[in-house]
Amino acid sequence: MDLRKLQTFVAVADFGSFSRAAQAVNLTQSAVSQQMVDLEHQLHVALFDRSTRPPRMTRAGRAYVETARAILDSHALFVERYGRAQVSGTLTIGVVRSALSAGLPEALHALKVSHPRLSLRLVASGRLTTELTQEVRAGRLDAALVVGPPAADRDLLWKSYAVERFYVIAPPGTPGLTDGEVLSSAPYLRFVPILPGEREIDSVLAKKGLTLVPEMELDTFEAIVLMAGAGLGAGIVPALYVPRARLQDMRVLPFGDHTLTRELGILTRRPEKKGDLIDLLHKTLTRVRRAKSDE
Repeated sequence: MDLRKLQTFVAVADFGSFSRAAQAVNLTQSAVSQQMVDLEHQLHVALFDRSTRPPRMTRAGRAYVETARAILDSHALFVERYGRAQVSGTLTIGVVRSALSAGLPEALHALKVSHPRLSLRLVASGRLTTELTQEVRAGRLDAALVVGPPAADRDLLWKSYAVERFYVIAPPGTPGLTDGEVLSSAPYLRFVPILPGEREIDSVLAKKGLTLVPEMELDTFEAIVLMAGAGLGAGIVPALYVPRARLQDMRVLPFGDHTLTRELGILTRRPEKKGDLIDLLHKTLTRVRRAKSDE
């Protein structure tokens, strides 16, 4: 079994299309398509219905996703356990605030336990994704954990390790059965978008025919959770913040459809001078995030 094809298959499942999966695994769309054909031939199973555009996973394909994840996770655990003596070096990593609470502490602990000779220097600050991108480009950081996906750049490589949907959160008792009804029933807490993916929130609201006058305009999702928790209105946040909202008994509903997402990933330079270490960090983050989402 070719693990690269399994990684590509899981990426298609996570991102919902061959084109977005191609960006995540750093392949062309035609290469992704060919890998999926090869995998189907190897399994003697149709994983995709190609009568639709874009192709959709068949029932068998959806069932195989968890098998593929289990194989990849088992392989990663084996490498961590028996390859620890071979891993050494130093990685200097910049981190945006969102990534700090997105499974990073657990991933760093797992790496330190499995690879004691690996040194991870973390540079956490209030800087934005755009600022850390420039630090990576200039060589002052080996990599950055940021929110994306970024615009295509021939000098930079993007490796996504988590895909998140957006959710409406509102104080307990806010009326409404749908996301639009709940947003219309409470003062609107608007997130001021910075990245292209975040700007899609306003586009989806417009497509729904919702004209919401913001009661507050806030520049962090943490602030939206705090204000909604204080009963001051309803807002839209990524899945990362949903557990915090549920702890406060807030109403939580999916916003839009599954195509509205944001990604957390590792940004590094091409060519990767420390590719093996960055790949190890990426695999560990992916496994930890997957485990947290299954809890």
